[in-house]
Parts: sequence; C-alpha cells; structure tokens
Amino acid sequence: MPLIDDPRAKLLIANHGRRVMIALAVAGLLALIVAAGIALTPPTTMATEQTDRQTIETTGAVSADVVDEEEWDGISDDGSTYLIDASPVVDIEPRTTAPDGTEVTHRATVQIEGSRDGDVFWYEEKVLAKEAVTVEDGEATSSVSIDVVDLQQDLADLQQRLAGVGSVQTSVHLQTEYDTGRYQGDLSTSSNLIVTDRAYWFESDLSDSASPDTTVTVERTESPNWLAVSLSGLVGLLLLTGAGTVRAADPESMDIDAIKQEIHRRRYADWISTGSIPMWVGNNYIELDTLEDVVDVAIDTKERVVHDRRRDLFAVITGNVVYYYSKIGNWDEGAWPSMDLPEPDESVNVGGGTMDPPGGSPRDEEPEESEDSDDGPGNWDEDVWQDL
Repeated sequence: MPLIDDPRAKLLIANHGRRVMIALAVAGLLALIVAAGIALTPPTTMATEQTDRQTIETTGAVSADVVDEEEWDGISDDGSTYLIDASPVVDIEPRTTAPDGTEVTHRATVQIEGSRDGDVFWYEEKVLAKEAVTVEDGEATSSVSIDVVDLQQDLADLQQRLAGVGSVQTSVHLQTEYDTGRYQGDLSTSSNLIVTDRAYWFESDLSDSASPDTTVTVERTESPNWLAVSLSGLVGLLLLTGAGTVRAADPESMDIDAIKQEIHRRRYADWISTGSIPMWVGNNYIELDTLEDVVDVAIDTKERVVHDRRRDLFAVITGNVVYYYSKIGNWDEGAWPSMDLPEPDESVNVGGGTMDPPGGSPRDEEPEESEDSDDGPGNWDEDVWQDL
C-alpha cells in the first residue's frame, strides 16, 4: 500500500502516529455521522395546497316552443334562431349544479341600452324572475320566460325615439348567488339578444362556473440527498481505514533513523551506487551526521557515494580518507560487527572450525583440499561475514 511504502508517510506516522490515528478516526466517525444525519433527516419544504374544492356551475338553457306545429312543420326544434310568429315566447331555465344543500338564488333580467360611440346614454332593466332554491341531487333549477312580441314592440318604439341619436342593444343577464355552507359567492353570465322584425337569437351561451377551495400550507418531506450520503459515507470509511492502517503500522516500533535514511537515499539516488566496501579501505575515517552530508562531500569531490547494503553503510572514498554515514554507529561498529568467537583456549583455523587435538581424528587422514579450489570463500570479507 502507498501509505506503507512511502518513507515520508512512514516518517509522519513514526513521529505523529498516535495523533494521526486519532485525527483520522475522529474525522471518519464524524463523516459517518454526517452521512447518517443526511439520510435520517431529509429536507422539508413548505408548500401550498388547495383542499376542500367545490364546483358550482350555472347555465341558462334556452328553448322556444312552436305554437302551431302544423303551420310551422319542418322547423328545427333545437335551432339557435327562432321565428317570432312560430315561437313568440322564449323560455330560459337557469340550472345550477352544486353540492347538495347549497342555497341558490337565480335572478334573470333583460337590459336595454341606448349608446353612441360606445357611450351608454340610456339604460333600462326589467327583472324577469328572482327565485331562491335549494340544491337537491346535485342540481337546482328555475324557469324564466320572455314574451318576444312585447319585447319587439318596446324595442321598435325605443328605436323610433332614438332614431338618429344612437343604437339600441338588448341583453339577457343571469346572476346566481350561492351558499354551500363553506363557501359563498355569485356567478354572472349574459348574452346579447338580437331581435329583428321576424326572428330573434342569442349571440352566446349563458354559462358561468366557480371552483372555490381552501389554501393550506403543508410541510413536504423531500428525498434525502443520496449522493451526499454516499460521498460522506465513503470518506468516513476511507478515513477509518487510514486510521486502522496507521495502527497496524505500529508507529512505536518504527526506526526513525532508517526512515530518514531511506528518504535521503531516494532523494539522492543519482549520486549513490551500490557495492561492497572492504573493511580495511582507507586510513582515516570521518563519520558524518547524515546521508545528506555524505552526498555533499561526493558533490564537492566529484566522487560517488557507495552504499554497502550488508553493513547499511554509505561512504565516499577519496584517497586514504573515508567519509561515511551509518545509522548503526561508527566505522568499527559498522565495518567490524561483534562476532561470537570461540573461547581463547580453543585453536581456531581460518576456515572457521576448531583444530583437532594432537593425536588427530579420522579427518586428519583425509586429503587436504587444494589451495586453488573454487569452493572456498571468495575474499576476506565474505569469509568473515559468512561466519556471522
């Protein structure tokens, strides 16, 4: 893992491992708490809603009976144009649909206006009917009739009186007042009634509606931000994993000098070569405090730093002087490690074994190996290090 292989991370752990572990663990737990908080406390918003909506609608159904069907055979029953001689009376049926129990008042009027250039200078209103009814089975109806013959005569007289002054316009108005017990209001609709010397018709339908309701403010719970939950949870797990990794690295047992040496070795790798340094090389040994100091000497003397891995020793050899650094200690401790030598009264041969006592053993009779044999140690260093 990068955290274990990187010497800088190792140095940080070695120096501040306990604090780093605690910081990572606390931060990881906080991130998990934040993730849980986001998931368990989704955001809420305030919104308005319409409740208890009721619909009230009023229409004026227009019809005109034919007085003599034989004489007017073939006339349409549901036509929008009526002949005065065939149907001198027009019926209007105000019909209101609303919740049962709604109190309704129907009021129908005929309005006649004299106007010039859009300005009304003469006005007359005739109330045709005003009736209060109660809605049953969802509907309340009334009945209104208009004698078109009489209306035609009144209009003719008025037009004669206003001839050259302005125009005359006739309209039918239907007003409905309602009280549902919860809502009160009124509806209004009108249509121009065109009356000629032989026929009449309505220019538009008579209808109006309303849908009163109650506006309330409600609190809505939105979906949690799952992206934030996932990111916070992932960060928390990573931080806790980092804390576990620091704990597993065992900061107390880390060798800080070795870690620093590895940092410097990697930093100055271009100036360092690996090799084997003979123990007896040079006459003067100068111990430097850091590997950086050894590299500085190599730069100044234009020499290479030799890293003897067996002794973990870094040295620059210039003439008879050896500039070195070893975290083990001075030159004697690094170059001549302590060895478990036999007791003084034992005879030692250079091969590492004890000499047999006089009188010999069967091995004395075995032929000695040739000095030129390739099986022996290669050099003095290998011979000594082999016996360690």
